[in-house]
Amino acid sequence: MPEDDDLDLRDVRAEETTRGKRQPKNAVSLARQRMIRRVAQMLASPHCDEDTFLGAIREFGLPEDSEEFRQLLALWKKRHGRG
Repeated sequence: MPEDDDLDLRDVRAEETTRGKRQPKNAVSLARQRMIRRVAQMLASPHCDEDTFLGAIREFGLPEDSEEFRQLLALWKKRHGRG
């Protein structure tokens, strides 16, 4: 996705310009922020099928037996009229 490439480039630039400076700890990592954005976009898209959605949340390392995985699946089903 071109948007992901742009985000990656922006993140690298931000890290490089702050190298050597003390940074406050982020409450949420950049990878987690990207995951949340991508999942939100997929939930909002009427063209996103269940297999694609499940693949995306698995890609981020969520185990299928986790509560977060089950909650995301329930949200997708509710949003797409299957739950």
